Amino acid sequence: MIAYRSLMTLNRVAATDPNLVETARAMVEREGYVIISDVLDAATCESLVAEIRRTETEHGIVEGTNDFEGFETRRIFNVMAKSEPIRNLVLDPTVLSVTEGILDSGLLLSGTTSMNIGPGETPQMLHADDGMVSLPRPHPATMVTTLWALSEFRADNGGTHFVPGSHLAAAIPRPDTQADVCIAEMPAGSVFVFHASLWHGGGCNRSAERRYGLSIQYVAGWCRQQQNLMLGLSHEQVASFPTRLQELIGYSLYKSVMGHVDRKHPATLLGTYLEPEMVWDKMTRRS
Repeated sequence: MIAYRSLMTLNRVAATDPNLVETARAMVEREGYVIISDVLDAATCESLVAEIRRTETEHGIVEGTNDFEGFETRRIFNVMAKSEPIRNLVLDPTVLSVTEGILDSGLLLSGTTSMNIGPGETPQMLHADDGMVSLPRPHPATMVTTLWALSEFRADNGGTHFVPGSHLAAAIPRPDTQADVCIAEMPAGSVFVFHASLWHGGGCNRSAERRYGLSIQYVAGWCRQQQNLMLGLSHEQVASFPTRLQELIGYSLYKSVMGHVDRKHPATLLGTYLEPEMVWDKMTRRS
């Protein structure tokens, strides 16, 4: 059973706040989430919704076939491979700086997924996005989910429901778990950033409109990504991307060792030669 409670205490911070990273990090550490307002303007949100619709049509995206994915919800997995406008959000400096503050600058992009929740959708079960991580709970963030509201998120149109502070629980929720939840109600252009241990789920859509959201997930540099971007994007595609996006996909070295290819920097596969200083070089460097 899910019980809903007051929304007045939601953690919110403006994208223009001069202490954004520190404030957001503290909120995520304390309650597991923060809502950043005014990241995108209305025109950008409208164009991104149109882009999702176009991509759904082009790739024949249809509703899900199980309760978790939703029988009235359309999802585009690895959407960055199919849409350049969506891809650009991965490098948004506001949200990326907050995510790096929670993890570190060596983080990786774990996946990009659009969620188009249609009228009549039922609530998604509460879950933790890092449910597959076999570390004792609670644990520091190994994954951060950023959920972008491309249309308004409300209680009646599928706004994400979540349990504040649940990232500190000793276990992930079971299908029969009872909890008091809040709804991440926020205007289009806001971003809901949360510790991946936070219990949450897509809301039910009792309205006559569709709710558009985009999930961009990041993981610590030593973790395995949810979507296999090294195989899901061709070398030719990635070679045209900005260097920072190439690094986030996995063409990078973490702590000067994780991710190398025969002791070579993985960017070599894209035609870019970089001479890495491996961790072993640093360990044996003579003063």
